[in-house]
Amino acid sequence: MAPPTEPCECYCLHCGRVFMSDQMWLQRIVGARDSTLDGFWMCPTPNCSGAGFTFDIFPTDPTHPANAGWYEDDDDYEDYEEFNDLEETAADWDPDESKYKQLDAAFGNDDDDIEGEEWKYGLTPGEQLPEPDWHQQARRQREEEERRYNEPDQRPRELDWTNRDERETGLTEDDIPF
Repeated sequence: MAPPTEPCECYCLHCGRVFMSDQMWLQRIVGARDSTLDGFWMCPTPNCSGAGFTFDIFPTDPTHPANAGWYEDDDDYEDYEEFNDLEETAADWDPDESKYKQLDAAFGNDDDDIEGEEWKYGLTPGEQLPEPDWHQQARRQREEEERRYNEPDQRPRELDWTNRDERETGLTEDDIPF
């Protein structure tokens, strides 16, 4: 899971940031019972737990050799007749047509606009819907993550696994689900 020898632009699934692969660093492991594990290649974003090229960190270029085996099947829909009919139907709609422009002008195309319908939600005219609790919690959680990513890096450069329990260091037959 080491980065490629030729640097490439990468994306981390944990922090969502884009960086060059040569910025990744090796978090060394000391005292591991499995001597084949030298450490983890980490995302360069401070305090991000993204580790491993092609595990948590991927090249942004879809043609990069590390992305071999991944594919997009957007073009496969041409093989099916029912999808071909959808293309013909989509061609009927023309956003520049005057009737559609009149509808957009009269009704707008903003789905979140509740002007004139506030009474349906128990609101007074001009009042907006409150933000749901789950949305507020998700926003606060993301803001906390971003704050942590902008702080000085607190990840150790070296992990000491000499006193680590055997169960923590490797897989056993009980860990395999099948």
